[in-house]
Amino acid sequence: MISKIFPFRLHLQILQLGEYRIVNFLKWIAKNLLKRSTENKKKLVFSAKAKLVLVLALTLFLLTVSALTFIFGITGLVLGVILGTQPYLFLAISTFLLKLPENIARTWIKQKTAKKVASYKNLKVIGITGSYGKTSVKEFLYQILKTQFKTLKTPKSYNTVLGISKVVDLELDETYEYFICELAAYKRGEVRELCEMLSPSYGILTGINEQHLEMFGSIQNTTKAKFELIEAISENGFALVNVDNEIVPKSYKKYKKNLIPYGFSGKKFSAKNIKSVNNGTQFELILDGKKLQAKTKLIGKSQIQNIIAAASIAFKLGVSPAKIISAIEELMPVPHRLDIKKINGFQVIDDAYNSNVTGFSEALNLLGEFKSSTKVIVTPGIVDLGSETRSIHSRLGKLCDQVCDYVILVGKSDRTDGLGSGISNKRKVIYIDSVFDIWERLRELNLKDPIILIENDLPDNY
Repeated sequence: MISKIFPFRLHLQILQLGEYRIVNFLKWIAKNLLKRSTENKKKLVFSAKAKLVLVLALTLFLLTVSALTFIFGITGLVLGVILGTQPYLFLAISTFLLKLPENIARTWIKQKTAKKVASYKNLKVIGITGSYGKTSVKEFLYQILKTQFKTLKTPKSYNTVLGISKVVDLELDETYEYFICELAAYKRGEVRELCEMLSPSYGILTGINEQHLEMFGSIQNTTKAKFELIEAISENGFALVNVDNEIVPKSYKKYKKNLIPYGFSGKKFSAKNIKSVNNGTQFELILDGKKLQAKTKLIGKSQIQNIIAAASIAFKLGVSPAKIISAIEELMPVPHRLDIKKINGFQVIDDAYNSNVTGFSEALNLLGEFKSSTKVIVTPGIVDLGSETRSIHSRLGKLCDQVCDYVILVGKSDRTDGLGSGISNKRKVIYIDSVFDIWERLRELNLKDPIILIENDLPDNY
């Protein structure tokens, strides 16, 4: 009951989900001022930062109540209590006040991390960035590279200064030969900052699209941010760039670096003759012009593209073709990335993690390959597309219309309105309030041999 009146915990959770970005937090508050609970898909983690923010916010609240009571008496006390029903004020202020000491600590951590990485003369760092595919490429490269070299990778989505520094501090030692790092960014300069800390010798640019367009401001800013990795590659190193991507080929040639094109349209590093088979995919992998027959448990062209990237850099670093092919056969999908499974009796393509425009389209293409099934997509849409939200979703809605028998849209928003506007047959469209309503609604439809694509699962701050 108290948490409903004074929702410090809820507001702290939303602040944390937005990575303590005050502007994004206040945007959520503006839309959800009276909200007092969420479905808690992801629980609040009481990290050191969360505890600091909360303690400082509570201190500010108590000081405010005390000051108002001292000045205005009972009226001030009532006013202070009313302010406590909107704790976002105190949480935002405490987050702002912590910026200076946080930046000082951040600088010290970066210097400490950079010094440790530089001290290992036999260590080579591989940076991976892009609007999509980073985690999958990182995981696949790790599985291949470790067959021949002692290799460390950042776990899960550890892709920021503090996350990577933690891995370096706790796990990296002089015995490692390669350190694979996923590099995230929401604005220009963030990839450069990570590269200054890590000094990567090698890199992979997986592709660029409208992902996080609202934060970057423009696709030009996104492009410049991602190419900060290319700028940072050492003179003796090299980087792979995805030439299947619409944006990358327009930019990479102007950089005076050793850049290697890869992708289905690549010449020396590519994949051809891709065929879906039982429990996976067969294809012809081309490494520096050499053709190799490969098989994987993974499905979908986007996964094959990720394999091309991982296999190509591993080959360039000296992993034998035989070991590469053997490792590819054992690759497993990263959780919630085109992962086929049974859930509540339904066959599901689980692509619920952090959807983007390219991945959304590729997942629909994969869904379309299930010719004899009733095809259903469940999606809340894609976040952070800014002013392009409606137009992009309308375009994706048209793709859904071509592929799907049913389109289940989660929630009412600009995203789902855009998707719905692109679907000509409105009888296909079903709205549900929450992802937790999916299975009951599917049972009500009583579909014949359904295949369900779950495309994105928004956290509580959307």
